Amino acid sequence: MEVATGGIERLTDNYEVGEGGLGFSPDGRWIAFSAPDEMARYSMTDNRVYIREVGDRGGAFRKLGVDFDQSSSVGFWSEDSNTIYFNAGVKVTTQLHALDVETGAVRQLTDERAALSVSRDEDTGTLLIGYSDPQTPPTVFTAASVDDVPDRSAWTQLVDVNPQLREAAFGEEAEVNWRSSDGKMVGGVLVYPVGYEEGTRYPLIVAIHGGPASADILRFNGGYSAQVYAGAGYAVLKPNYRGSRNYGNAHRTDIVGDYFTMGYEDIMTGVDYLIDEGIVDGDRMGALGWSAGGHWSNWILTQTDRFKAISSGAGTMNWISMYAQSDVQRNRQFYVGDGFLYEDFDTYFDQSPLKYITNAVTPTMIHVVEGDPRVPSPQSVELHMALKKLGVPTELFMYPGRSHGIPDPRNRLVKAVSEMAWMDYYVRGIGENFQWRQVLETLEAEEGPIVVSER
Repeated sequence: MEVATGGIERLTDNYEVGEGGLGFSPDGRWIAFSAPDEMARYSMTDNRVYIREVGDRGGAFRKLGVDFDQSSSVGFWSEDSNTIYFNAGVKVTTQLHALDVETGAVRQLTDERAALSVSRDEDTGTLLIGYSDPQTPPTVFTAASVDDVPDRSAWTQLVDVNPQLREAAFGEEAEVNWRSSDGKMVGGVLVYPVGYEEGTRYPLIVAIHGGPASADILRFNGGYSAQVYAGAGYAVLKPNYRGSRNYGNAHRTDIVGDYFTMGYEDIMTGVDYLIDEGIVDGDRMGALGWSAGGHWSNWILTQTDRFKAISSGAGTMNWISMYAQSDVQRNRQFYVGDGFLYEDFDTYFDQSPLKYITNAVTPTMIHVVEGDPRVPSPQSVELHMALKKLGVPTELFMYPGRSHGIPDPRNRLVKAVSEMAWMDYYVRGIGENFQWRQVLETLEAEEGPIVVSER
């Protein structure tokens, strides 16, 4: 809207395409927003920056960053309005990038082995650097200028809210890469157990991130409290399987049309790589995940008996029934092949863990929020019922709430404690399994989860 006249100009006219991040350059010359590379229809292409002179009303937008194999966005501008800065993932890290307004070229400015996010405070112009690495809890630094951001020695730390953690022992975290079954390289994060000794094989937890268009990175205690497991003597693999961000658009979209197959192959070849390296005991392994991580946990349950325990969090069992139950349809339709469900039931069911549930033998714990709108709780009920009828050890925890994640800290603790006890018992053969009644006694009755069990 032009304030002086009240005249309104419609900038885009797209179907099934989401634009965002609209902003103006400091000199008032440019207007820019981010949107998918493919603007004609719904797709999973990376986002680009679209730019036009403000005064060119009705004119076409120019697309920037077309050669950058990640998503770009409108973060903050240089004072001369010639550069747009944004943060983007690079494998197991996030880095600051610069987008040249004139040429559309992208340059990576930082190279930290960490999760890094740079922003500019609009009121003061101060540069803020959000930072976390495997040894550093989330904190904030500042730098005098963008030119100083790549130089860690030029940063000034503004807050240190967890100094006591400097006395804690952590497992080393490292980027790992391996070749999947189709020959492509896949990566992720390996958390070594605290006190790791080369030549000793350790029990493994495969912690599978959600999304699936997300990624595990080198940040503090990321991925289902991985450092807690490391402190207890586990190795933890956090795979950035096909479908994940940070490895290019092809890596993220390779699962379109066949949701599970390549992601599963990526995960299992990662496990085999760690066994071949002499790090992991292949007879003592567990898998867990939430949301898309729960989807893959359920797929693993129905495809292999190599794991001794599984914990499925908000995972799908049946893409057909979830289509109407969930608040998301278009995205899932695209993932399974872009066919319309009601004209193509077979494609959806062929990619559903439920179709293969009679293969399941692994003891499986199930967690879900009762009113989850994204992966509704009936999906978890379907899994629990099947496992009970098949005689596979199982527990179902249904937490109060109407969110995709467990909303309250106390029940998140219940989930974490019960999950680890499940892994200890079935993977390592220690402990007395999870005695949920003991934990529930520590909770206020109205805050406790609904627990379905016959034991």
